[in-house]
Amino acid sequence: AGSGALLYTSMNGFVGITNTGNETPKNIVLSQNYPNPFNPSTKIDFSLPKASSVNLIVYDMLGREITKLVNNEYKSAGNYSIEFNGQNLNSGIYFYRLNSGNFMETKRMILIK
Repeated sequence: AGSGALLYTSMNGFVGITNTGNETPKNIVLSQNYPNPFNPSTKIDFSLPKASSVNLIVYDMLGREITKLVNNEYKSAGNYSIEFNGQNLNSGIYFYRLNSGNFMETKRMILIK
């Protein structure tokens, strides 16, 4: 797995994704974002033990989709870090969910302005 950054703009600000290492993890892991609470940006890390299609989506408290940080993209095995910028969002609790194959996990993050 090579390292490099893919940068693009979402409706909610700058988002970057970086492959952060060459070692292959043993399990799919979705880490708690940091810092948390955050203002205005935070990092979300996840690990893939094998190449697979990935979705990473941010939702509000009512379950409405805010943005797709990763939109059904094929990712090689490795460790990834995504920067999420909530500068255009209101303060509050948000959720982010990682889907890959049969794996699904949701975590909570707090935006304080």
